[in-house]
Amino acid sequence: MVENHEVTSTVGAVAAGPPEAARVGARVIERGGNAMDAAAAAAMACCMLRPDMTGVGGYVFSAVVLEGKTGRAWCIDANSRAPAAAHERMFTILPADGKINPAIYMYNINQTEYSCRVKDDANVYGPLAVGPPGMMAGMGVLWERWGKLAWPDIVEPSLKLLTDGFPYGGVAHCIRGHEDIIRRFQPTVDHLMPNGELPAEDDIWRRPDMEKTLARVAKAGWRDFYEGELGRKIADYIRSAGGILSREDMAEYEPRVTEPLTTTYRDATVYGAVLTNGSVTPLQMLNMLECFPPAEENGIEYWHRLAEVQKLAWRDRLTCLGDPDFRDVPLDRLLSKDYAAECVETMKRFPQRVDVEKPDLAPEPNGCTLHLSTADRDGNVVSATISQGGYFGSCVTVPETGIILGHGMCRLDPRPGRVNSVASRKRPLNNTCPMLTRLPGRDVASGLPGGRQIIGVSAQMVQRIVDHGATGYEAAAAPRLHVGHAEPMKITESAGEEIAEELRRMGHEVETVGKVAGAAHCAEFLKDDRTVRAGGNTWAAGVARKQNSEKSQ
Repeated sequence: MVENHEVTSTVGAVAAGPPEAARVGARVIERGGNAMDAAAAAAMACCMLRPDMTGVGGYVFSAVVLEGKTGRAWCIDANSRAPAAAHERMFTILPADGKINPAIYMYNINQTEYSCRVKDDANVYGPLAVGPPGMMAGMGVLWERWGKLAWPDIVEPSLKLLTDGFPYGGVAHCIRGHEDIIRRFQPTVDHLMPNGELPAEDDIWRRPDMEKTLARVAKAGWRDFYEGELGRKIADYIRSAGGILSREDMAEYEPRVTEPLTTTYRDATVYGAVLTNGSVTPLQMLNMLECFPPAEENGIEYWHRLAEVQKLAWRDRLTCLGDPDFRDVPLDRLLSKDYAAECVETMKRFPQRVDVEKPDLAPEPNGCTLHLSTADRDGNVVSATISQGGYFGSCVTVPETGIILGHGMCRLDPRPGRVNSVASRKRPLNNTCPMLTRLPGRDVASGLPGGRQIIGVSAQMVQRIVDHGATGYEAAAAPRLHVGHAEPMKITESAGEEIAEELRRMGHEVETVGKVAGAAHCAEFLKDDRTVRAGGNTWAAGVARKQNSEKSQ
């Protein structure tokens, strides 16, 4: 494991956070698993170590998978969906009051994204916020379709983590920050705060209820989480607590395995996850950027052009995108090269023009998510983004299971009559953007957390990989920019104050910030020598070694 760096291997590598999750994935490859086994095992470990950001009850697992043997790319869409009994008037809408606590973003999502309040924040916290969780199914289908090892081999490393125990680490900080919400739900208090006391970061945690759940999953299989004893236990508890999730909702849940969304960018083919995941928008941005010759890396033209393209794509996102099973999404047009050329025509005619429009569209929240990428010597590559939603999701824990359930329902607009409003079995629009870029000499998996800021950074990373030959790590560690449908733009301090000042002189509204979005993790298969490279700008990359040689650190 190497932090803030990249590793190479002749066997396989995993880029993920927290560090132990990367090590888990690398060890799975060492034991004969492939990149898909490693991704499933590393994701499971993330669920154990960071239940604030993801969990086996998390609402979404979104992935793009490349089969080395066939060269085919696939998408796993394990997004939650609304229970069958859901309807667009199920939440009581109240006027926004402007009282926003910046420390607890999800508590504010209704005001910051939907410009309203919801009585008791029922779409964010509590049983009505819960739909069928996609996380376990995403890991299970990834392994079931492409894995080489037995299912218990995927679960065992996470069981060992629980048996040995591990420090709370950053989870303790999140518990303290959300104590008032957590204490509304006694089973969650029992699970996160033994004896009802706030943990310290160096306190050791073993999660005995989760250990029992994983032992059952290892023996009965991942589908028990939906069709068997665990699925019934989840549904029955949510119903008893006042929710609408049913046994039928759980048993009928199935991830979609489809062809991914695809575009080309110069000499690369770029794949992203299907709707209602977020990849449509970075693919649009790449189509627009392709209308121009590559800009000098980190020059003023580079940043100006990137900002203008992000605004155009975000306006489409906020007005056009939703579940295509419930509305007509003009996807072919949005991803067409002709449409991209139309969008940037004004930019080409007036290259110094700054778009200062401020359409009346939703401002932005952030999110609590993780990303991992894996690759192996056979050319298998996986890019997977996993999320609880906000910290600890719904904050509802199923008693005696350790399963903290995500809150996919808060990603649907609680107001009736909107493109993304609540409806029975509707999938919520989210910002996950696992990406896979195929170049003549390498295949690169990339992705990151960060709420809405994921979108633009995902496009920017692919652009750097293609236009400037950046490695995955270099693209992850590079300066970043984010702007939504309107300025101000946020640009990282690492871009330099001179760039920020030049942008201001052009007429841009600029905020310099310490970071944009979260830790990016990338993995690459290098075709000429069939080696693997992985890295990330924070946390860790795990490298698999040949058997009987030096093991990963």
